Amino acid sequence: MAAAIEAFSVHGYNGVSLRTVNDELGVSRNLLYQRFGSKEKLWHAAVDWAFRPLLDHLEAADDELADPMIRLRVLTLNFIEYSATRPYLARLVMMEGSVPSDRLDYLYEHYIEPVRSRFLPVFDLLREQGRIKNIPAEVFYFLVTSGGTAPYGQQGLASRMNPELASTDETRVRLYAENVAEVLINGLSLTD
Repeated sequence: MAAAIEAFSVHGYNGVSLRTVNDELGVSRNLLYQRFGSKEKLWHAAVDWAFRPLLDHLEAADDELADPMIRLRVLTLNFIEYSATRPYLARLVMMEGSVPSDRLDYLYEHYIEPVRSRFLPVFDLLREQGRIKNIPAEVFYFLVTSGGTAPYGQQGLASRMNPELASTDETRVRLYAENVAEVLINGLSLTD
């Protein structure tokens, strides 16, 4: 699954063949076809393998009884930290999100919307409480999920700008995630 999701996230669905993934794995050219039956079924299995743990991770990290501002910060930190060691998540969403397709529909319904649904009630509650600016939740979502994960999904560019930025060292990732959360939360906040 790791080889398949990496291939789909780098080359796109149309740029991947079962033969190529089999060759990359060093296995029989028929193995994936025998196991999955088609490239489409392999894509679905790889996406499920890659994205389902993200939902579990965010659920485990979210203390629904905590102050909403703390929840938003914790969700932001956890999303970025989790994504840092899984750059294929951001790359695949960027790749599939560029044009409407059945694959985008699947990704959206099963993984993107559930992630949004974890952030959205917290965001809405803070807005209702008058604690954050009245900006669309989608702005915050894209800044976290696309902007916040950019150094990991675009490691070549991040390394060129600053090698430390692309590092997946736990301490550096934490510092980066905290900086992103600080900028975003403080930029939203109407309170000190």
